[in-house]
Amino acid sequence: MLINPLKTEEKRNSYSQFETNKDKVINEIIVFLITNYSEYLGEIDINRQIVENIVREKVYKEYSSMNTDATIDAILDRLFGYHILQKFIDDEEVTDIRVITYDSIFVKKNGIWIRTFEKFYSESDFLNFVRYCVLKNGGKISNENPIVTCSDRKNNLRIEAGIEPVNISSPSLVIRIHRKNKITSLEELASDEIQMVNKDISVLLSKLIISGCNIVISGKGGSGKTTLMRTLINRIPQNLSITSCEETAELFSTHPNIIQREILSNRNDDKNITLSNLMTHSLVMSNDCIVVGELKGEEALLFFDSVSTGHRGYATVHSDSSLNTVDRLVTLMKRDNRAQMYTDTYLTKLLAQSIDVVIYMENFKVQEITEINYNSELQEVQYNPLYVFDVEKYENGKSIGTFKKKNSPKWKAKKKLELSKMEIEKVI
Repeated sequence: MLINPLKTEEKRNSYSQFETNKDKVINEIIVFLITNYSEYLGEIDINRQIVENIVREKVYKEYSSMNTDATIDAILDRLFGYHILQKFIDDEEVTDIRVITYDSIFVKKNGIWIRTFEKFYSESDFLNFVRYCVLKNGGKISNENPIVTCSDRKNNLRIEAGIEPVNISSPSLVIRIHRKNKITSLEELASDEIQMVNKDISVLLSKLIISGCNIVISGKGGSGKTTLMRTLINRIPQNLSITSCEETAELFSTHPNIIQREILSNRNDDKNITLSNLMTHSLVMSNDCIVVGELKGEEALLFFDSVSTGHRGYATVHSDSSLNTVDRLVTLMKRDNRAQMYTDTYLTKLLAQSIDVVIYMENFKVQEITEINYNSELQEVQYNPLYVFDVEKYENGKSIGTFKKKNSPKWKAKKKLELSKMEIEKVI
């Protein structure tokens, strides 16, 4: 049940004695499993029968006074699901879950954060749940490693967890839910129900993809970058090979010729696999296209170096406008120590010569589409706005307005579109 976050939450009915005892037992057994059988929990689906046997033996031996079958079922439900959060994961309208404290749970539904009535049994119950969530998805969280990001590929979840000493008052858990089959095409994004783009923009984006234009999608977290990127990747011609590199798996592309990879972290330093490592490997994988789920650091230099040498490139990045995206990317490139030998002018030139189009997004809507060019004579970046979204008002957290065409492509994007005219006509 959901409630208005601006209203005082009614107190949930107190636990019955049976619920209290059962939750206590479940909590004790999960702590027992985490402490003694973490190697099985890390691959829980593979080791399901082993874990079930351990649980049954533990309950029958030490908790036989309780309803053992019901207790075992409850424990297994907890182990193979997400406890009180499972119903929100199953709700197709929920995209995000934030657990602030054991008794303060928010979900994002239709773009709006709403506080729920749900709560964990206690703070220790919630802490054990956080530890187990990370553990069963291949991560490790401890006082030495107190913040972790991992992914549940089976359920298409990105999980960010935090505990002491980084978290001040309580453990926390943030879950992003990617609805794998919810939105798959540009036409759906242009529908009246979604309106991320209009029909003209969906056609333009299809043409840009077919012609091989290099595209960066910018915006803050939750603005719709991943959703749009997924649809663009799916539109890439099937005779082209793709590798995607992500921190946590989110794209879930249905393209038939794509290899999708994510980093490995929370291991010994020499065994971690970073975005830079994935980028380096992608350069020797006979790729036509390279995709980076989100540029955050030194991998930006490798990405644009590869794009400048002929690979098609698609990436997302956090930025506050299409005009500021190039400066933001230069900052990220300089996090690679090798970039220190280059001037900002050179890095800016490399970027502007590599990128054809920047798309900026807010509130699950395309706000700006801008063509990028580098003028060698003036030694500066040039911007050609193609479309803008004219916001008229905000309603229920969403922007209402009109998409307006400003200009047609006139630089690198125009040339690529002209060279691919016959190919575009076959598809569109």
